[in-house]
Amino acid sequence: MCTKQDFNFTALGRTLILGFSHQQDERSLDFIRVLRTAINKQFHQQLEDSTTTFNSINLFFKEAFQLEQIKPELLNIIAALDFKNTNPTTLWKLPICVAEDYNTDVQEFFIGDQKKVNAYIDRFLSLEFHLVFYGFLPGFPYLGGLPTAMAIPRKATPSRLTLRGSVAIGGDQVGIYPQDSPGGWNVVGNCPIPLMDFTKTPPNPIEPADRIQFFEISTAEYAEFVTALEKNTDHPYLKPFAHD
Repeated sequence: MCTKQDFNFTALGRTLILGFSHQQDERSLDFIRVLRTAINKQFHQQLEDSTTTFNSINLFFKEAFQLEQIKPELLNIIAALDFKNTNPTTLWKLPICVAEDYNTDVQEFFIGDQKKVNAYIDRFLSLEFHLVFYGFLPGFPYLGGLPTAMAIPRKATPSRLTLRGSVAIGGDQVGIYPQDSPGGWNVVGNCPIPLMDFTKTPPNPIEPADRIQFFEISTAEYAEFVTALEKNTDHPYLKPFAHD
């Protein structure tokens, strides 16, 4: 978990970057989540927005600021953070279709060895991931928690089209494509739920440090959901649902 000594401060125009070493364990991620909340509360009148990445909290100020005036306040927030009393993270269950049409990249990685493909997918479905941050595309979640032994290198040549909802692996990270896009990650399946709704605040209820687990649905269930989405009718998978 981070301490005051772990942070460095960089001012770029009206942006202040709180940098720290990359840490993937859930306790560190939760500390960063809670720290960001505390900073937002302290500086809410001065900030336009704040975001997190693998190794930073980025503060976007409405007006120019003096780093030497802001820095002591931030260090005091870090030192006073009552981490023991933070709220627990939420576990979200998301459907994924892992039929062959949706995991050709994994098929290619294992050179068509269906036994290895099935074993990989079975283990993938048993894992619990955690949201690190959103990036690359608006609403693209970077998920940590994939064991190093299950890492799949990014494609040497990115695909021209990766479909919306694709759950994909890039190295030891997992992501979900929020829209059709070129992509260099290896698709393991497709999650039909639109995770982002930019008409709402926040646009996604899943927050950094929250946990995510995928559960398998059939191609028929996937098709039923897509039809419900197109016709704007109700469906049990229409929204992500929380556990814990």
